[in-house]
Amino acid sequence: MFQKILVAYDSSPSSETALSQGGELARLCQGELHLFGVIVSTGGMAIGQAAGAEDMLGQEGNAIRSSLEDSAGKLRAEGLRVVTQTAEGSPAEEIARYALQTGADLLIIGHIPHFSLGHWLQGSVAKALLRELPCSILVAKER
Repeated sequence: MFQKILVAYDSSPSSETALSQGGELARLCQGELHLFGVIVSTGGMAIGQAAGAEDMLGQEGNAIRSSLEDSAGKLRAEGLRVVTQTAEGSPAEEIARYALQTGADLLIIGHIPHFSLGHWLQGSVAKALLRELPCSILVAKER
């Protein structure tokens, strides 16, 4: 059913839920799991970088890559085929680009609870992905 499963991952609690469900589905479908992290270089991050703040993008990138590799190592130890990748830019654009590039059958994103800035931001990302992607999208909620 799903041979290439893409998990949008940023090590937040909601993306950990997405990762857990992605791992379960990859195991059931005997599919390949792609863990994808976006180093956000738009909005506040871009302004901070332009203003000469510390290398925030570099620090965020290192943290995301490290977290992706740690998670991938655990999943590989369980016998799953796992690919990790990061990109810098807008989350919706980069996730859509990578999903199309890899031919993902399913994208899994974590659910962010209502009434938060994160929910508003995710809402715009999810809406953009719904418009752009030809594959199914699963919004993973904690059980």
